[in-house]
Amino acid sequence: MDIELEESSDDDDFNPFSAPEIPFDFAHHDPDSDDNDDTTTFIAPPIQLSHTHTLRTALASLPHSDITGRVESILRYMNQLGFNLPLFLDFVCWGHSSCITNHKVRYERTALMVSDEFPTIIERCHKPPRTPGSHHTRAEGARQPLETFAFSCVADVVNAELQGIQDLTRCSDEQISGEGFTSLYIEDMVLKLSSPGFGGTPKFWALLQRLTKTRAQEKRKTQRSTDLVNLSIIFQIAFSRNQYDNRWAKFLTTFLKAQGISAKSLDLLHTFCLTMSHKWSVRSINTISANEMARVQEQVQRLPFVISHDNVNIPFRVYSQRLDNQSHFDSGTAATIFFQPNAPVEPALNNRALQEFRAAGRKVSLSITEIYDLEQAAAPHYYERDIYRVLRYLIESPEFDFKTYTQQSHPTFTAPPPIQQLPSGTAYVTQQFMLGTVHIEEASYEGNDKLIMEWMRQANLHSEYERKKTGLERVICWVGDQLTVERLRGLYKFRAQDHNSYDRLDWMVPLFGWFHLQMAFANSLHKQYLGTNAGRGLMHAFSLLERKGLHTVQTRGPFHQNLHEAICHVAEAHFRACWRVVGQVESLEELREKSPDELKDFAKLIIDKLASSEAVEDIDQLPEEDRDQILRQSTLFLRDVLRYIDLNDAIKCGDVGIMEQTLPHLLFRFAGGNNSKYTLEILELLQAFQHEWPADVKDFVRRRGWLINSTGKRHDFLPIDKGQEHNIKDLKVTHRTQGPNASWDLMKKISPTIPTLRAVRKHMEKQIKTLRRGASHTDPSAAMDIDRLDDAYMASSVHVQVDGRKAKSKADEVVDVVSNGALYLLTKKTMKKWWNNRDFRRSFKEDW
Repeated sequence: MDIELEESSDDDDFNPFSAPEIPFDFAHHDPDSDDNDDTTTFIAPPIQLSHTHTLRTALASLPHSDITGRVESILRYMNQLGFNLPLFLDFVCWGHSSCITNHKVRYERTALMVSDEFPTIIERCHKPPRTPGSHHTRAEGARQPLETFAFSCVADVVNAELQGIQDLTRCSDEQISGEGFTSLYIEDMVLKLSSPGFGGTPKFWALLQRLTKTRAQEKRKTQRSTDLVNLSIIFQIAFSRNQYDNRWAKFLTTFLKAQGISAKSLDLLHTFCLTMSHKWSVRSINTISANEMARVQEQVQRLPFVISHDNVNIPFRVYSQRLDNQSHFDSGTAATIFFQPNAPVEPALNNRALQEFRAAGRKVSLSITEIYDLEQAAAPHYYERDIYRVLRYLIESPEFDFKTYTQQSHPTFTAPPPIQQLPSGTAYVTQQFMLGTVHIEEASYEGNDKLIMEWMRQANLHSEYERKKTGLERVICWVGDQLTVERLRGLYKFRAQDHNSYDRLDWMVPLFGWFHLQMAFANSLHKQYLGTNAGRGLMHAFSLLERKGLHTVQTRGPFHQNLHEAICHVAEAHFRACWRVVGQVESLEELREKSPDELKDFAKLIIDKLASSEAVEDIDQLPEEDRDQILRQSTLFLRDVLRYIDLNDAIKCGDVGIMEQTLPHLLFRFAGGNNSKYTLEILELLQAFQHEWPADVKDFVRRRGWLINSTGKRHDFLPIDKGQEHNIKDLKVTHRTQGPNASWDLMKKISPTIPTLRAVRKHMEKQIKTLRRGASHTDPSAAMDIDRLDDAYMASSVHVQVDGRKAKSKADEVVDVVSNGALYLLTKKTMKKWWNNRDFRRSFKEDW
């Protein structure tokens, strides 16, 4: 048991009756036992202890002069024998061989060592008390030799403890990986170092705990913990003593490397034995890269996976221009492979079965009737979710103050059940591994052909055995943007007569990314509803809210994020205005008086009369002079924006059932909006789901081919191609290569380490509680923006029928893109042309 001695002032007289507790139970220790070693031996209380108590009790009744006289007599007798007190104590305390074994001397020596008085004697020798009533300088006593001895004891104890913590401080090359670093927990290390019985440094930790806090700080309960300080000191000393005790230094170096620390800063910290050197950090990149690639190559043999690649544009800048050294803008490609290593084991997808289903499905074309049936089957689910979403716009408004609403637990306010929601939790966390970066553009068929071979080589799937196994047994989902998938599908067609399944790419299932589809959806809404400042379309909202840069569609920068936010805010303002119109109230606060059933009826009325195709048809059936083009525009916008928000929420919460339900609506929108690229992508996916994929492939695509979840949280899903964009952002910005040595080869080395560096950074920040600063962007409140739009829509009566109201200009007249798309598929030759392009012969031979 470690006991801290009380701090006392040099001006205080020593009180023997207030001596501190000793950190060791001498009453149960035999100092003369031959069995004593570093481990304490406990025996019965020695008889000397009780004998000493008896003598002290007897002496307590004597006058002080008698006690002094007896001490003086003993000292005089020692002088007569040729002894003094130092020699006497030296011989008694193991200073002479005969005294060591003499029974009488041994008895008295043990009495001294186990006595309660012995610690008090040492304390008084270290700091002698003053003579009562005296104010002279305190006697020196044995302060100097005792402090020298105590320092030596402490050094020996600390040295012994530091020699026993190599299991905590050593770090092999195999541990230089994401899994190795993220298995290091500060709380566990603090517990092992500070607690006895874990092979740590409990005595050294207690000493540091005493030194890193003053007495005043210990009394303040709000004083911050010094555990991290103590931990850092111990590992810093261990690294200083032995260069191989570097686990903490390697972890800290990797974390700082992930934060973009400069080389000089790293070398400075290395001088203080806090981190490894910059030279080591460079070598560690190669080690981490090799370890991660080895891990990928091992996991692809036993786990299902999905691959995604996308284009990377890198500006290379030079500082001294020469003919062969010029600044230039270059394009290449980066790829990522996705696993769920902790998910339940599932049977592998069979390539032969996929080939057979594809062959049979190529004889049966997707019909327009099937598409209409899918949309009709999804309509009741749309309606139920739309009613709940309209209710949410009300109960989440500040005026309604749902927290104080008396019937907030009513079933009306319960969300509809999911259609097919992906499981969440730690078992379903998606791990990402970047396969690398190459200087090959993906825009051409030839480039994609080379890329496929390069990524298969990186994953160690290029050997003759692996090629045959992949061609006959393995199915791989390959995700990309629309251009990537179009090129992959073109290669699939171009290689239709190659010698074997591997060369024909029969094992590949190309899938478009839902993030790029969301962007196309938002751009379609932008094109359809932009209008002018004089109208009440999106242009009017952008100008009213001073949202700059949204008047024309862009592909770079934060355009999509800004457009997405603007669409959501405009939709919320419209629906708040609808509540005021349908409820016939001036403020949403007045609706608190309504019951949940009445509010649900209002929500149904909003959907039926102000946000549905039926409402648009009712307006179109009026005589032309009575039609209200502004009301028609707002009704169309609310009908279409509900599908956009519904899809966005489904992606966030991982409801792939809703995503699949939305496919017919997306097909109608892209067909009617002249987006032929995504029209063909939706047709290909529906054809595969309806006719060309076996059940296990369809299930795998839903569960693994669309979304990933890197945290395990329920509402933290994102499309695979968006995860790939995050990796490219880290490659281009967070962990970018720069300077005269920047090259594609260097980026190829660095890219596999990016997921590890990201994991180490998050792991460290989570432990030291810095995630709240700089880890995410907090959106500012949109309440003022929504209120301004709400008031503008109410003032303009955009949700009230005004006979004969016309749009201000031709640009403000809105076309029903979705309805037109459904008619185009029926009347035009879009589907026939698509089907004719799929009419090609495909070989089934296996010549290896």
